[in-house]
Amino acid sequence: AIDWLRRSIAATGGGGSAHSWRPLTGWAKAYPETTGYLIETLIAYAAEKQDESLRKLAVENATWLDFIQLPSGAFPGLLVGNTRPSVFNTSQILFASQHLSAADKAMHWLISMLESDGAWRQSAYVSGFVPSYYTRAIWGVLHANNTIQINDVERLMRRALHFYAERFLPNDAVRDWGFRSGEAAFTHTMAYTLEGFLECASILNEPHILDKTIRSLERLLAERKKAGGRTAGRYDELWRGDYSFICITGNCQLSILCHKVWEKTGEPKFREAANSFLLEIMRFQNMGSNKNTFGALPGSAPFWGAYLPFRYPNWGVKFFLDAMLRVYR
Repeated sequence: AIDWLRRSIAATGGGGSAHSWRPLTGWAKAYPETTGYLIETLIAYAAEKQDESLRKLAVENATWLDFIQLPSGAFPGLLVGNTRPSVFNTSQILFASQHLSAADKAMHWLISMLESDGAWRQSAYVSGFVPSYYTRAIWGVLHANNTIQINDVERLMRRALHFYAERFLPNDAVRDWGFRSGEAAFTHTMAYTLEGFLECASILNEPHILDKTIRSLERLLAERKKAGGRTAGRYDELWRGDYSFICITGNCQLSILCHKVWEKTGEPKFREAANSFLLEIMRFQNMGSNKNTFGALPGSAPFWGAYLPFRYPNWGVKFFLDAMLRVYR
């Protein structure tokens, strides 16, 4: 998996990690957002494997991100070459803040875009839609503020966190935690949402929100148990699952989330779930002879499933590596 990430960066000439590889078109252009949070994974494995080349790769990608930052301080959405600013992408790049000279400017832009009720409504992936997975954007800002130390950030992010916490439903789902209003949510964005809640509630000492987050995860585990240990690729807000595919990336993220909850609660069921979510998808890692796919994970299983069909995305491998480091260290 690490070697595949190296290839995804080499494929762009060292200017970011390629969004994905697909059989008909090969490597896509670099994806700034996920390149940003890949950096922390490269740094972690540089330490784990005592591999200085991974640390060097992380720094080179941080330098590239500094270079493509927009004059406003934002980072662009979508693939490299796009110039439309993105709140979510900028916030995710902040997970590399310790290695970005551009981080302070990005933070100030994000704060300037935050509205008085705690919502980010402009520069969205889907115009006019405020998704609940923006909890991970709040976490990105809080994470970066450990280094940057901007006054009043915690107060502003607490307000934002409470804005999204109002979306917990009586059945422990979260309203609008998918990519679009009214659509079922991939486990990818469900995990984004819940991990954002977990981390932010922990940083800001919000036990009520932390409790709601854990209850939501417990409901997901209960639904999975009812389905014989199978994870749906997506769920609607009534917890009706689409079992026609697995969202590989979402499973990796849910493994990480469960492991974090186990660390907080000590409850064995969460550690067991962290292992189980990974075991469900490990067999889909590509171990074939094509060097462009060897070590990669598809967006969906089966390959034509609804999440990124016929593609191997870089962030799926990032979350796989993060989960492996936690669960099997």
